[in-house]
Amino acid sequence: MIYWFWKLCLTIGGGSTLTLLLYKATIAPLARLPGPWYSLFTDFYLMCKEFTGQRRIYVHELHKKYGSVVRIGPNEVAFTSLEALKEIYQSGGSGYDKTNFYELFMQYDTR
Repeated sequence: MIYWFWKLCLTIGGGSTLTLLLYKATIAPLARLPGPWYSLFTDFYLMCKEFTGQRRIYVHELHKKYGSVVRIGPNEVAFTSLEALKEIYQSGGSGYDKTNFYELFMQYDTR
């Protein structure tokens, strides 16, 4: 009886994992962005680069290879364009204005 239960658990777990991997590789929105194939499935390589102090160099090399928009993890994207920087970090009256908390980070009267 216990053998049957564990076999069922492993089958369901393996099927779920396979389904998730196929989703990340084909249907997920970030799957269409350029980047290394392993970044579709795991952050492990990026974390290794982070812990060894090489993340900045690694991401720069990816940008040289893949362009200004690069998928660096299953849920992470790196940008190099000025337009993307402005879109991401400035609200510009979009209705998502920053709270007063962010005034702590003002430099030269600019957030």
